[in-house]
Formats: sequence, structure tokens, C-alpha cells
Amino acid sequence: MNPHSDTCISEPIIFVDDAHTYGGAQIALGWAIRALLRYRPDRAIVCVCTPASRETIQRFTGEDKNLNFVDCPPALPLNIFAFPLRLLSFYRLLAPLARQGNRVWWFNLAGIEFCLAPLLVLKLWGLRPVAWLHNGETFRFYNANGSLQRRLISRIRDAAARFVFPLYLRIVTPSHATEGALKSRLRRGLRLSTGFLYPIVAVPPKEETRQNSLAGSTLQLWIIGRVEYVHKNNIAAVEIMKRLRERNVSVCLSVVGEGPDLEHLKRSVRVFKLGEWVAFHGWQSNPWTLIPKEAIVLLPSHYEGMPLVATEAMMRGIRIVTSPLAVFYEGVPHEMIARAFSTEAFMEKIADVSSMDDTRVRSLYSEALMKFSENSFVTKFESLSLAGCSTEAGRKDNHSGRGHV
Repeated sequence: MNPHSDTCISEPIIFVDDAHTYGGAQIALGWAIRALLRYRPDRAIVCVCTPASRETIQRFTGEDKNLNFVDCPPALPLNIFAFPLRLLSFYRLLAPLARQGNRVWWFNLAGIEFCLAPLLVLKLWGLRPVAWLHNGETFRFYNANGSLQRRLISRIRDAAARFVFPLYLRIVTPSHATEGALKSRLRRGLRLSTGFLYPIVAVPPKEETRQNSLAGSTLQLWIIGRVEYVHKNNIAAVEIMKRLRERNVSVCLSVVGEGPDLEHLKRSVRVFKLGEWVAFHGWQSNPWTLIPKEAIVLLPSHYEGMPLVATEAMMRGIRIVTSPLAVFYEGVPHEMIARAFSTEAFMEKIADVSSMDDTRVRSLYSEALMKFSENSFVTKFESLSLAGCSTEAGRKDNHSGRGHV
């Protein structure tokens, strides 16, 4: 039996998240902490995060005697270069926690460029956290269509990121597919422990009510989340709308979210004269109250980790149509996945899914959602925490020349 096991499973869990953005990573952290508080009421949790993230997390957890927050400053733009400016702040915040001997540290990373200052601060105490990396894609991927300067800076940032990976004890991604993609980014010969941890599906509140459906047989499409073409491919929805209207299909589109490409999306709607059938709702803390059950949520993404939009829609029995990404084949029923990224393929799948009866949809979703239960999450989380804690403790023992602490 590992001599560190008993202490590891009872030590406080410390999460760190300094993201200056709000998105799926912070929502995933909120639901993760909620599940841990419910299933491990004997274990304290400390969350070092920005005030904005704290507010998001508390929407899921409420007040809990076992949950404490430490407010931290957000990461800086181009943080992979600018993080030294945050070192002193994080030293002051983390030193009291590190001195207490806590070993269960999880960094909630929207991307590899976040949490760099706290990562180096922990090294002063010989601590290596586990990274829950929600987006492992390269900077070059997101700036492929950018200016020459942006593409050059992205290459430099990607090169720097490769030296960040081995500073973690283990890097965990939100799906098996993204774990494989992460391994392809590692430097040749680098031995790094990896894993994957599915985010939890949000359980809809019983009081959640839906907007009434439109009269008649209008096909209702929705896109939810950050409006960013390279990542989310939101512009595909406009082309789909245009083609469906040309075929005299009664269809409308609703857009929930904000992002850098929102204004371009609105211009495209005007250019194709679709304004009468497209509605923009902006950012919504709970978009599901707006979406009729008969609607179809469209996810034409070029990249996803394990999209919460898809799993939350399935939990509510709302139909989805996704792009043919490996992560979608892993997480959603294959019957909801388009055969290709083409407009025609999306239209075919929209027609298939819209014709499914509710019983069929519920059956498909019930099977797909089994892997996203709270109990499964907590079990896997503790297994990963125990492995990391024990490995780190053993490494310290060997380094100090002692058999046991």
C-alpha cells in the first residue's frame, strides 16, 4: 500500500485559474467543484481565481463551508511572455497554501498560456500541479489566417509552450481524442504523464422553463457560444440558412454569444438578406430557457475539447447537429454527426435529425450521457489526484534520500 495514499485522499484540493476570459473552462470548473463538494463533503476545497470566475463558480456551488476562495489577478495578454509581471502577486497568494504542505494542486487551463506565474511559484516549493487543459490547440491554428506578424508571434508562442508542458506533473485533457492531439505536440523524447477527464454534464434545474415554439413547421436552428470562426466555424450557419431559404425551407436562426467575429457574422446576415430570419441574443447566463425543445443546436466547430454545449443540450433532450470531429464521435451519438464539413452535409444531417421522434432522441442521448455522470467524474478525478500526489511524494522522498516522510 502506498504510504501517501491516506493523506492524499484527505488533503485539501487547491484549484488555480487565472484566465482573463470566460468560457467553457470556467463552467467546467464550477460543475467540477459542485460535484466534489456533494460527493466528498469531508474534503476542503480552495479555489484561487479571478473575481469574475469566482462569481461564475458560485452560481453552481452556492455558499459552502468547505469551499474557500482566494482572489487573484487575471493573466495578461500574450501571457506566455508577460507572466513574470504576475510572479510577485502569486507568490504572496500561494505561499501560505504551499507552506501548509498541500500537495493536491489542479490548474484549470483554458489554454497552455494561462497559470504560468503560479506554476513557477510552486516550483519554489518543489511542487508540480496537475493541469486540466481544456484547449490544447496551437496558437498557429487560431491565427492561420492572420497577418504575417500574428503568424510569426504564434509560432514563437507555440515553441515556448513546448517548454511549459514538462513543468506539470500530469496534463489532463477533456477527452481521449484531445489527449492524443496533445501528445503530438510534445517535444520528441519527452516523457510526460497524460490523461483525460470528461467534464460533468449540468443537471437542468427543475424550475427551468422553455420558450414556446414558433407556430407552424418552421425549422429553428441555434448556435451557442463564442462567435469565433477559426474555432467555432459559426459562419457555416449563415451559408446553411442561405441555402435552405433558396430551397423554400421555412427556417430561422438564433445566435447566443459574443466574440471577435460577431460583427462580421451580422454583416454576412445583412449581405445575404437574411435579417428577417436571424436573431442575435448576445451573451446569456442560461441560454437554455430561450431554446424550444423542438429546436436544433448546430455545432459546426473546427475544434472542440469536449463541448459543454453538446452535453448540456443532450441532458435537456434538445436535438444537436455537429461537425465530424473525433471528439464528437467520442461524446455524442453518431446519428447527430454530419458526414463532412460541407454545407450540403450539414443540411442533410439537419433534415435527418429534425425528423427523429422524441423517443429515439432520448434513447440515443441516454446511452451517450452515461460517461458524463458526477459519480464517474469524482472517481476519475480522485484517481488522477492520488496518482499525481503519490508520484510527487515519492519523487521528493527519493530526492531527499529518505524512504518515507
